[in-house]
Amino acid sequence: TINTTIIEPTKLEMYTIVQFLNIAPMVILFSNRKSKLEKEIVEILIACGADVISDKSVVSAGGFFTLAICYKKTEINTKKAIALYVDDSAKFKNQILPDEVVGICEDKNINALENFKKNKVAVVTCGNNAKNTITLSSIEKGNYILTLQRQITNLKGDTLCPADYKITLEKQYSPEAVMLSGAVLCLIDRN
Repeated sequence: TINTTIIEPTKLEMYTIVQFLNIAPMVILFSNRKSKLEKEIVEILIACGADVISDKSVVSAGGFFTLAICYKKTEINTKKAIALYVDDSAKFKNQILPDEVVGICEDKNINALENFKKNKVAVVTCGNNAKNTITLSSIEKGNYILTLQRQITNLKGDTLCPADYKITLEKQYSPEAVMLSGAVLCLIDRN
């Protein structure tokens, strides 16, 4: 026989656990399965401390934030999350998003932009023109200069002013993957 003892956490330990769960940011990535852009973003964000949850795997890489990958409309019940739309797909057109979600997408992702507008979600757009919140001002062999072109408020409530961020990656990624990942990192205050 095996003797087991159940150890109940103290109120302080429970409070600490709840505090951690409320602090660790959640990024929800909406993508078509097997998207090259999704794969690049996941690689970049794991290197920056993302734990990844999908229907195929769970990867722990440091636990600074959680990246949940959704391939179909999903019920979302969380606060202070980021909704990252990777592909311009109509299958997420009527996705319901909670009030405190911030959206990230490319400026050409019409379905995502329409869904964010419908859900009254603040949006960070990424692209190569002056209208976008995030753009790249330099790309050279794994070295990028990410430009925040307008003031944004991160998930902690801090204001980020326009600035340039130097990003060095071990391999070359598409500009879209770097911009979208950079937007996530700005919003979760992981500079």
